[in-house]
Amino acid sequence: MNPPVAPAAEQHFVAQVVEQQFMAELSRAKGIVDHLMRTSPNVIRLMRRLRQNTDANTRNLIADQLRTEFQTALYQGGVPPVMVPELALMLAHTAVEAIEIVTAQHGDSIVVYFLCKTVKALYKLGQMIVSGFMHAVFAVAIESVARTTVDVYVRADEFNLKLLCFSTPQDRGTSIGGL
Repeated sequence: MNPPVAPAAEQHFVAQVVEQQFMAELSRAKGIVDHLMRTSPNVIRLMRRLRQNTDANTRNLIADQLRTEFQTALYQGGVPPVMVPELALMLAHTAVEAIEIVTAQHGDSIVVYFLCKTVKALYKLGQMIVSGFMHAVFAVAIESVARTTVDVYVRADEFNLKLLCFSTPQDRGTSIGGL
């Protein structure tokens, strides 16, 4: 015999609770890392090294060191242990690439907004999404609080058009105001 299925209204309520729980943990993790970026001598030193003209290998080493620092702080800050490794990895990569998580909102789904401080950062964010990196991070984090499917996407045509507008010479570029 099949188990009873919860009514649609109850399922929707459970989904909203899961979304709120995930967003709260993401906000907590972001707050912990933001605090580290301002106060931890090790993290400040690593971020200063990034501002120097570093090669890809050095940037990867710095990202790994940041991940370790972030993981330690996230565990100590009470972020659920199953979420910590993936969130620390994502937060380290975004820090290295000058990408900031601005906010997370929910409606029919969870929407996470990123602020890219350079065109290169926008490109790197696109790579993180297309490569499946962001899907892996969010799948582990969200599935740790509920049994659900996770889909991370960006509309490639819109993303590429915005990237093209930013990277086109100014005298021949498209205005980004209407995008």
